[in-house]
Amino acid sequence: MERLTRFCPECWAEVPAGEQAVCPACGASLAEERDFFEKLLRALWHPERTRAATAATILGQLGDPRAVPSLIEAALHARDFGVQEAAVRSLKQIGDPRAIPALVVLLRWESPLPVRLAVVEALGSFNDPRAREALRSALNDPSEAVRRAAREAWEAPVRPM
Repeated sequence: MERLTRFCPECWAEVPAGEQAVCPACGASLAEERDFFEKLLRALWHPERTRAATAATILGQLGDPRAVPSLIEAALHARDFGVQEAAVRSLKQIGDPRAIPALVVLLRWESPLPVRLAVVEALGSFNDPRAREALRSALNDPSEAVRRAAREAWEAPVRPM
């Protein structure tokens, strides 16, 4: 039988198999129960990128605006661009304008192409002058794919404020 890998919910250190009450790396309680939403927020920083991206996706599906600050943080600072892209798509789903400044920064940083394409799509969903200005700038992006996506977003009807 294959052994499941467990991780500490605080420091993400791998926890050896067996019943342990505290993490051997950081001393955090391994028995403490957290609600599902809190677990998802913490999972944004899971070392297995698929878990982090899945957490970001689920947070977007939940649509809870409490997730916006954590999703912004993941979009800007996750080490894996798949996690960044999932966080951006979730920010679009939630539709909270607090995300706009971070989305603009991601576009300016010349993030990986999938992230920039997701950013353009997200910015196109906001009826906000900051988002419109960023889309206008993206019309001059070095990538033809980003320019095309920005043009489509620019020309698409925007939802009312």
